[in-house]
Amino acid sequence: MADASPSTPPPLSSGASDTGLPSNLAAGLCAIFTLIGGLIFYLIEKKDQFVRHWAVQAIFFGGFWLVLSLAVSVLGGIFAGIPGLRILFIPLFALIHFAVWLGGMILWIIGIVKAFQGQKWEYPFISQQCKKWFPNFS
Repeated sequence: MADASPSTPPPLSSGASDTGLPSNLAAGLCAIFTLIGGLIFYLIEKKDQFVRHWAVQAIFFGGFWLVLSLAVSVLGGIFAGIPGLRILFIPLFALIHFAVWLGGMILWIIGIVKAFQGQKWEYPFISQQCKKWFPNFS
């Protein structure tokens, strides 16, 4: 028996689209190409709210992941220049950078799968923070 629940995926092809792509394909492209794909689809797609949701999520996630990676790299470079403590800071920041990369990769893959499955999903912590910082961006 099929149960119609609120998490039912949107139709795979929607007539109400500015791109002409199926909703899950456009959302999946946003999730794959995070920052750039999200910006492109956010600017192009005005009708399909599912694709716009994923475009915003991709922008938030891609921007957050990029800024966090750059911040860890810059701080690692600064602290690695401290004489005498170099032996501590280089491995520490390498470990932190790996954790940021791994966590980002896991979230990125989950986002891609959810988008192609046609499910609305928000990145934990990232989406809530970005909604606070950019309340009119949706």
